Amino acid sequence: MRLKRALFLAHGAKGPEGLPEEGWREVVLPHQWSLDGEEAEVGWYRLALPEGGPRRFLRSLGDYFQEAWLDGTYLGRHEGYFFPWLLELPQGKELLLRVSAPKEPLGVWPRFKRQIKGVLSQHDCRPGGTSERGQERGTGGLWGGVEVLFREEVALLALTHRLHPRPGGWRLLVRLLVDAPRAFREPLRLRLSPENFQGEALEREVVLEGEAGRAWREAVWDLPAMPLWEVWERGFPHLFRLEAELSGASLRAPSGFRTVELDPEGWLLLNGRRLFLRGTNIIPTQWLAGYTEAIAQRDVALLKEAHLNAVRVHAHVTHPAFYAACDREGVLAWQDFPLQWGYAPDEAFAQEALRQARAMVEVLGAHPSLYLWCAQNEPTHNRHALGPLLAGEIGGQDPTRPVREASDFREHPYPGWYWGHLRDFLALPGAPLPSEFGAQALPRAELLRRVLGEAAWPPRWEVWAYHNFQPHETFRVAGVEPGASLEEFVENSQAYQAKLLEFVIHAYRRGKGRVVGYFQFMFVEPWEGITWAVLDVERVPKRGFYALKEASSPVLLSLVPYRERLEVGAPPLQEAWLVSDLDRPLSLQVRLWLEGPAALSLLEVEVALAPGEVRRVFSLGELWESPLEAQARFLPVQEALAQLPPGAYRLVGEAWEGERLWSRHVLELTYLEPLLPPGVAW
Repeated sequence: MRLKRALFLAHGAKGPEGLPEEGWREVVLPHQWSLDGEEAEVGWYRLALPEGGPRRFLRSLGDYFQEAWLDGTYLGRHEGYFFPWLLELPQGKELLLRVSAPKEPLGVWPRFKRQIKGVLSQHDCRPGGTSERGQERGTGGLWGGVEVLFREEVALLALTHRLHPRPGGWRLLVRLLVDAPRAFREPLRLRLSPENFQGEALEREVVLEGEAGRAWREAVWDLPAMPLWEVWERGFPHLFRLEAELSGASLRAPSGFRTVELDPEGWLLLNGRRLFLRGTNIIPTQWLAGYTEAIAQRDVALLKEAHLNAVRVHAHVTHPAFYAACDREGVLAWQDFPLQWGYAPDEAFAQEALRQARAMVEVLGAHPSLYLWCAQNEPTHNRHALGPLLAGEIGGQDPTRPVREASDFREHPYPGWYWGHLRDFLALPGAPLPSEFGAQALPRAELLRRVLGEAAWPPRWEVWAYHNFQPHETFRVAGVEPGASLEEFVENSQAYQAKLLEFVIHAYRRGKGRVVGYFQFMFVEPWEGITWAVLDVERVPKRGFYALKEASSPVLLSLVPYRERLEVGAPPLQEAWLVSDLDRPLSLQVRLWLEGPAALSLLEVEVALAPGEVRRVFSLGELWESPLEAQARFLPVQEALAQLPPGAYRLVGEAWEGERLWSRHVLELTYLEPLLPPGVAW
């Protein structure tokens, strides 16, 4: 039974004896006190428990420490935010839960953190960023709510599974968390049903036995060949529901039949076939209590609208609804363990991290969308001590998925933002799988005025910095001009982000083979910040969203300009490429033209592409080297270019398959009057 309401009091008391009688207020569960405007580190919840049994268990999801008292008797303590506390409840009516998410003291925070919360405790996309204020507006509370589970003597508390391919079918390893006061031998009924398509259910009954105590018990079920779970662009994500019934209690878990592995060149093999990963990073929210199934479904729909087939859940474990939506919609998920930057180097912390890593596998391991585990994000001094330890443990718990020790700084190239120039991406930094890149962009002016108030314009930079804005990178690396108004600043900022994302992704797509995918940083703003996201906190797109969407089309036409500023008569195009991520052949009509003060058709050609092929279909250098008869075909275009009036032009390219427009690429060019008369120089 899910409890819907509780009495709440923000108070630092260590135990019930220190609590006042006054000041309690009713709250709706799930709940996080920051969403109510409370800047607290400890919150108390008073819950009226329903009767039932013969055994009762508490299942609560809270951030970060929980302690429980029932009718004044202390029951225990739990650490960790993303996996449930499963606590047996003796007889009694009033439960007190003390939930604490204390700020870590400066000196411990930020380099030697002890709370395993990833970006929810330190990040440059949360309130205060990486400043000393970076722990403000914390995430404490019962974000996942509270349930009371009624069970018989042999109590089923959790269900997950591992899927292993075998000749002609699959071997399903069913894992059940069972709490029993004695040795037991009980019938276990299993059912596997289609969740999102029509089909027959499979059923099996086995005998489950075990010793007294709480432990994971296992049952093996051999299954025939099954419809496969696939990403949305390659097929249908056939999803199943696994149900287990033991001693009158039943639980369910998602299931999908697919294999994931990495080949020696770093490609992801999904169901034995290479898949080019077009992805982004996501932190859907800082406060999970406010996240819902509807928001999750909308977020995953926006991922698909942006033509992305993968998403990296960045340095935290997010709301269960997000993984369920990825399962349904055929979007792959890369899952980070919640470690961001530096942590305590001692044995006790390593032991706790191992415990929570095992819990992460049990909580999320049933989701077919989840294809990869990663132990740390951008680790510092812990890189070679903690990463291998955690990766080994995760891989031992789940041998069905690849595991990475870390997503390292070297895989996170930021030319054009932290250093260098966006043109540096032509060298394909971060290859073969860059897992972060991007630039900040301001959200719309109306939202900024609402969030920042009088500090919005003229800007009060200290307020902007609290909301994650990076002025040095914006003005001195990216060269964004603030302009004369907030609206102009927003336009300039969003234009730069869009330009960078278009340039970078096109470069990575043309480098397919040396590059096996990409994960842009990032998709949505997790709070009212000014970040690298392409959607603001209210999911309103910035210009970068459309750049990401167009550059991530499964079929891409990519144009490389000869110059951006050129003289009348010069060719506008250096190269044209076609990239296909589809697993079928294509016959494409490619059209290129100039539009501006005059219009000029440049090229119309039909191109046959093999499945997954990347090909350069035009090269100016190869044209100059071609036989004269081949060059003669372009003489009319050369003559027409020499007659163009100067001005601003758009080089437009489109790739069509029949009536379907797969890709449109537009480059801004400026034709200038020649500095020298014709014939004076070569």
